[in-house]
Parts: sequence; C-alpha cells; structure tokens
Amino acid sequence: MRQSQTAPEYFDEGALIRVLTAEPLDRMLDYKAPEGGCHLGAFVEVPLGPRKVIGVVWGAGKGDWDIKKVRAAYRVLDAAPMRLEMRDFLRRSADYTLTPMNAMLRLATRAPGLGDPPSMRKIYRRGPSEPERMTDARQKVLNTLAEYGDLSFRLKELAELA
Repeated sequence: MRQSQTAPEYFDEGALIRVLTAEPLDRMLDYKAPEGGCHLGAFVEVPLGPRKVIGVVWGAGKGDWDIKKVRAAYRVLDAAPMRLEMRDFLRRSADYTLTPMNAMLRLATRAPGLGDPPSMRKIYRRGPSEPERMTDARQKVLNTLAEYGDLSFRLKELAELA
C-alpha cells in the first residue's frame, strides 16, 4: 500500500511523526512535529541522545511511548521534502538488496551541507547618511553607487567599479 494513503501530508505542531535517520538504528523514531509543523518527507533536525541528527519525516508516529517522554524535532531544514517516489524507491531498494533503511537513507542524502542554512551573500549599498570622515576612496564608492542608481553590489564588484 502506498504511504500517501495511510499518512497525512502535513503534521501540525506537536503531532507525532515517525522519523527515519541515517544513524545505525534498527527502527524509525517517534518525535513531536517541530514548531510550525512539517510535511511528509520533510528533512528535520532531531535530538538523538546528546546529539542533533538529520532525518526524514516518514509518516505518522506509532505512539509506542508515553507521549510525555517523546521529544520534539528541533526544526525543519530549508530543503525540499523528499518526494513519495523517492521514499518508495528507497523502500523497494532496501527490500531487494536486504539493506537497512537507515543505510539507504544515508546513501541518498550524502549531500554536503544538507543541514546547513542557506548561504548568505553580503552586499553593499549606499546608506541614509554620509560618512563622518570622507576620504577619496569613500567618495569614489559613493559616486559609483549614485551613478548606478543606488543598486546593491558585492565588495569585489564595487571595488572593480570604483
């Protein structure tokens, strides 16, 4: 039976979710959905002992544990949820090759930086006031910004233009 028929597509905050991690465990773990809720297939950061690990929301939690002892997932990662087709493929591949599901997930998610927040790009633009101490270099930069309609630039671009 396809998983989409048995599990909701979205879990509200605090709802029990079943999370598959890439850690060498013989089962999936139940957690409470993080603040703001999460979708089926979402990549989440969850507590595992004293560590934080990444996992995928695989379905609704079973509720085998006392609800007071179930810990909450920390957050949903800024990555697209794993699609149902991929989850089905991993499940079928694990069954066919007799490979544990956690190892299949590890193979599928070995992307570097998966748990890192998206990178930020530092940009420079003209501020609301003039600098207290005006130098020739600062004046060139301000003139360049004014010439380009006060657009934002990276430091390297601004240095090349000024």
